[in-house]
Amino acid sequence: MTDLYTDGPAEANKTRAFWALTALEAFGLKTGQNYSDGTLDMGEDALGEIAGDLLANVFHLARFNSLDPDSIVRSGYLHFEAEVEEEREEEAEKVDG
Repeated sequence: MTDLYTDGPAEANKTRAFWALTALEAFGLKTGQNYSDGTLDMGEDALGEIAGDLLANVFHLARFNSLDPDSIVRSGYLHFEAEVEEEREEEAEKVDG
């Protein structure tokens, strides 16, 4: 595996978004929600529908494994915030430097 941060936090976050797109595309193939054209531009309604359905199903999986779905949401959001903050810090260094 290559270093995710080779091209900086912004590109790392774009890579993460593409990983999420890959997961949504795989989910969409199973559910018939084939809304992706392979780009990060899915459209608000399509993204909301398929991502919401996937999250609901992840919550069912969590429940079957005695895990509170809120803990997944909290953990994911903390990761997201930290990753976005890395991106902000990089931008601030460019401005200051």
